Order: sequence, then C-alpha cells, then structure tokens
Amino acid sequence: MVGYTGKGNSGLESSYNYMLMESHTSKLKQVKNEFSDAKNPGDSLYTTLNTTLQQAAADALDGYRGAVVVLEAKTGRVLANVSNPVFNPNTIDEDWEALNADDESGVFLNRGLQGRYPPGSTFKIVTSLAYLRQNGTLDGFSFDCDGELTAGNYTIHCSGGEVHGPEDFAGAFAHSCNSAFAQIGLGLDKDAFRSLADSLYLNSRLDLELPTSKSSFDLDSTTADALVMQTSIGQGDTLVTPMEMALIASAVANDGEMIKPRYVDNIVSADGQAVKTFYKESLGTVMSESEANTLTELMKGVVQSGTAVSLSDLPYNIAGKTGTAEHGSDGETPHSWFVGFSNADDPDIVIAVVAENGGYSSEVAVPIARQVIEAYYAQQ
Repeated sequence: MVGYTGKGNSGLESSYNYMLMESHTSKLKQVKNEFSDAKNPGDSLYTTLNTTLQQAAADALDGYRGAVVVLEAKTGRVLANVSNPVFNPNTIDEDWEALNADDESGVFLNRGLQGRYPPGSTFKIVTSLAYLRQNGTLDGFSFDCDGELTAGNYTIHCSGGEVHGPEDFAGAFAHSCNSAFAQIGLGLDKDAFRSLADSLYLNSRLDLELPTSKSSFDLDSTTADALVMQTSIGQGDTLVTPMEMALIASAVANDGEMIKPRYVDNIVSADGQAVKTFYKESLGTVMSESEANTLTELMKGVVQSGTAVSLSDLPYNIAGKTGTAEHGSDGETPHSWFVGFSNADDPDIVIAVVAENGGYSSEVAVPIARQVIEAYYAQQ
C-alpha cells in the first residue's frame, strides 16, 4: 500500500511521487548543497496508518485471502488496510518474475480497495434504509418466516435452512432472515432503491489516494422479481469493495455524514517543517440523523442477540452486520463478511472484514473483527 519502486511503482509512493521528489528544505541548505554537489533532500510523507493495528489486522486475517479495512470513525483516517495474500516490497526486484507468473494469487491486488465481492447480508443495511425511507418507520412490520420465500418460480432460502418464525423488523435484521428481506425488497420502489444506492457511491469510483474499483448495483423499474429478491439480500449482480462497505457503515456511525477515507496526514520537509496537512473531508449527508440512529439500533441488535452475538461480551458497544455471500458456482464456500463500528453512541472506529471462501461469518469474519477491535483498544 505504501508502495515500491524499481520494477514499476505503486501505492502512495506512486500517488505522491511528485511531492516526494520536491524539496522544501531551507534556501540556505539548498545553496550549500549546490556548492557541494549534494542532492537536496526530498520531503517526507506521514500516513494515517497505525502500524500496530495494521499488524494486528494482518495477523487476524492470516490464512485467508481477503481484506480488513479500519477507519477512524470521525475523521476518515485509514488506520489499517490489509490485503491478503501479500508480497515483500523489499525483495520486489528479485521476486518480480515469480509474482507475475502466479496469475491466480492476485498478489498485486489491494483487495480492500479493488476487490469486488457480493456483499451478502451486510447489504441489508442498505435495504433497511430503503425500506425506512419509503415507509418512514419500521413499526408495524411483521413477517412469519418458514425458512423460504417464493415469488413466481424463484425461491429464496434462509441460511442453513433456518426457520425464524414470527419476526419484527429488528428481529429479521438481527437474525439476517433472507426470506423477510426478500419480501421487503419486493415491496420497495425500484427506482428509489437505485437512487439510494447511487447516493451511497455504489455506482461511482471513490476518488482516493490509491486506485479503487467501482462497486456496482444494477436495479431499475424493469428488474425481474427474482433479481430484486437476490439484490435485497446482497446477492444478484451487486458487487462491492470492502472500503465501500466501510464507507456505508461510517455514514451510519456519523449520523448520516459520509466522510472521505484518507491515507495521508501530512507532508513534511527534511527540516521538519509542515509542507501540507490533510484534514477531514465530507462527501455529504447521505441519510438523516434519525435514519442513521435507527440503523445503529438495528446493528447493535445484531451484536446483542443476533448473528454477531459472540462480540456481545466486549465492553465496546459494537454495532455491526454479518454477511455470508454466495459466489461462483454452486458448492463453493461462501465469502465471510463483517462490517460495523465500535462505541456505537460516540463511535471510535469503523471496520470491514471479508475472508474469501471463509464460510459462515460468525465463525470467521466476526472473530477476525474481534481481534482487530481488541487490538485497537489495547492501545488506548
């Protein structure tokens, strides 16, 4: 992510190459260097990354391809961005040919920013917002889950064949009831759903310091019921990056304000003088404070009594959503997801985890998130 030079260049090294080559050392030193044929020292770049947390995230993800993204909730500072598998930038010249010959590893892909995955049930955050915006309230919703829902000739099943029985909206969200959310999706205005997705940057490329892939959400008034049902539970044609899901969770955490993620704090001259300082940048308000508060309560319920209940013993008031995302051909182990934020009433960090082919989120992504969250608070 910081980058490398030699066999090409990448990362922040590439993005800020021009600034790093500039020298803002004192005029006196520049004159002295000129007379002594010495080069003027370039500027230095200080990232937002927390090296301890970055290592903790790498350790937690070890053994899985995937990504962990951690944001400082109120500022958008990227505290960790781990992608696995990785390569050693210190030996890039020696390893270049072997790394490029390994087409399947995707070792040069920053999965946090460029990996595109079906979001699975983490997308129920967006579906819930669409329902709330259309109906004004979650009160009065009820659904009796018998483990599946059929519309026309297409049937959606709840994960693992589970039958949830009678549910209100909070219960359906906490237990990630696919049948209930497929029914919710069928009742949504498709054009409004698409407009909401667009406002959340689901069909736009994020303009960050590092290259990103564009997440995608394809739904309109002509979309067939089967695809609407799939889309409402985070399947179908929807693809997202982990950073996109972190961005959505951060908007919930920040009372509806979407804050642009950033990787750089400041640029400093060789003399230690600040050349440029980077500050919080808002991408706008994408939901009302009331909507964000309602979603926060739903996400807290996931941890208190739902699919991420294993986090409930932590003293950090975590709000989150799990996801087990099907992909590829039948029989492939699904991707494992968790997105959420800690200290929900006054958020500290936002986290997104995806473990490729990890299986049930409660068994993989949630424990990974737990390790990272504990590592963050161990430093406080």
